Amino acid sequence: MSNTNDLFDLFSYFDGDFSEPSAQKEGAPKTSPAAPSSEAPAATETAASTDMVTGSTDSMLEGVQKGDKVVHLASSQLREQRQQERPEDACEDECDSQEEESDEDQEALAEDSEPDEAAADRAELAGGQANTEVKADQKTAANNVAAAAKKEEKKPEFNHATYIAYAGNSFLLSKFFEADKLAELDLEAVRKRLERDFPELSKQRTKMEWDEKKNLIIPMVTGGKKGSFFSHGLKGFFFRSKDLFENKEPINILAARDGYYELRENAIGVFIAKAPVVDELEPCREGFKMSLPKIPGDLFAQLVTFFADYAARDDGEVEVMGVFYWDTENKRYVLDVPKQRVSKSRVIPTYTEFPPHFIRVAEIHSHNTMDAFFSPIDDEDEKATMLYGVVGKLRNGLQEITYKVRTRAGMAGRFIPLEPEFIIEGDFYSWPSLVKAEYPDQWHDRVTISKLNSSLGVL
Repeated sequence: MSNTNDLFDLFSYFDGDFSEPSAQKEGAPKTSPAAPSSEAPAATETAASTDMVTGSTDSMLEGVQKGDKVVHLASSQLREQRQQERPEDACEDECDSQEEESDEDQEALAEDSEPDEAAADRAELAGGQANTEVKADQKTAANNVAAAAKKEEKKPEFNHATYIAYAGNSFLLSKFFEADKLAELDLEAVRKRLERDFPELSKQRTKMEWDEKKNLIIPMVTGGKKGSFFSHGLKGFFFRSKDLFENKEPINILAARDGYYELRENAIGVFIAKAPVVDELEPCREGFKMSLPKIPGDLFAQLVTFFADYAARDDGEVEVMGVFYWDTENKRYVLDVPKQRVSKSRVIPTYTEFPPHFIRVAEIHSHNTMDAFFSPIDDEDEKATMLYGVVGKLRNGLQEITYKVRTRAGMAGRFIPLEPEFIIEGDFYSWPSLVKAEYPDQWHDRVTISKLNSSLGVL
């Protein structure tokens, strides 16, 4: 047994002490049970056999070794329970009371049991009316209690400063209702209006919270229960171990850091195993959709020409980089070469400061004459949610440059490979080439080549 609460928090809610999956290989010899001790006295075996034949439960339980704590406690509890349920004189009193019942009493009971149909009809009518009156009184009382509870519940008072907090955003309530109607609203009216824009906020699945101090309405999708989880039939889907523990279903799915886990509990114990597939969840796959126009081919040609010049230097080839920005006001791309320290296999940039309406869309760097691939260094550096590219196998001709290019979308250190033509204008299916393009001379002023071990990539 090993307590792995530090590895999986769900274990702690079940008091820990979980067993990890066994590392024993299939086909390994199993440990044979220990042979009974030859020193055990024969008289004990005879006594135990005798007790088992006569069916004495106490003797059978007492015959087990006293070191077995569970069985010893069970035998003690069993004796105490039977003594409480059947005191020594219980049978005698019960039997005496049965014997004292005379034959005359039995005859009287028999006579009383003969039916009187007329009397029965009258009693039935009277009883039915009484039952109806009782039920009516009970229903009235229940309605009164519900009305009193509803009256005690304070009605929210909304105004022009009331906000709705949902889906990571804050919305003014006045965006959904006219100002003169705000004071008349209740939480259900707000939910109905929100459901038009957020269909998941149905009545069955939504709880509306009102924070009077903050003047804030908070809709919460609960799946019919309170908490960050959803129930579907016999299955519960959870995002937190605490919610799972407090609202267990027969089958439970927990979303953990490394995937989904299924938990079931029965009389044997608590079972937790990784679930490779959760059928109730929708299928999904990786992908990227370009919302902006493709990067213009003429700007890309400028950058590749700049790359090729640094791949053919007499003092050694080095990597360089460029950054594509989208100007949201003028709706156009801007190519920038930031200040950078470079070597044969490393670029350390200092990004140029742009106004807020400039969006950094793509970073593309060169691999000079090496192949186009994303190195482990690239994987460590490229953490932003944007596009990335690498250009390699650069060859300078008289008028044209041949090269290879690879592109990808990056998201928090995870990457989605993309075909270059998906984000850059041009044909990249064959070995690509392009006509050399002129670029600003001041770009060279922004590149500092490390003289020390530049061939090894040390800056």
